[in-house]
Amino acid sequence: LGAFCSVAVSPLASSMGKIEAVVQHKLETLADWENHTEQNAPKDWLFVVEIYATWCGPTEAIQSTLKKLYTDYLGRRLKFLLVSAEIADSLEKYRLSSRPTFMLFKNGELLETIDGVNTPLLKKYIADHLSEGIIDEDEVEATNEGEDEED
Repeated sequence: LGAFCSVAVSPLASSMGKIEAVVQHKLETLADWENHTEQNAPKDWLFVVEIYATWCGPTEAIQSTLKKLYTDYLGRRLKFLLVSAEIADSLEKYRLSSRPTFMLFKNGELLETIDGVNTPLLKKYIADHLSEGIIDEDEVEATNEGEDEED
């Protein structure tokens, strides 16, 4: 396996038996992918999508950074997503790479792409593109539709 490969998505339960928040929501279908990355995506939400090769799995190297960002921006219009490159034909070029790719989408538009684990650049892009204001519970529920909460 490549340097960035992992065997599985981060566990929900910590070693102390406490349930942790799901930081990355896994998109399972083409429809899920399109609902977050195309014109019908929820307005003003910033989606940070990790694209991984199925044979390799998502990276564990970025998990602590994502957890910190999740905590720092809790209550804001930011969501971390996880998608296999097998989901959409547009992701075909990522199917053979062991390096993760991160894409930032807002209002259905691709804003930025990061090749590999680059924490400073990820933090900068999130700060640059994140909308102001706090979300309400209805907005969170609308963005969770079609996501796998079990990963």
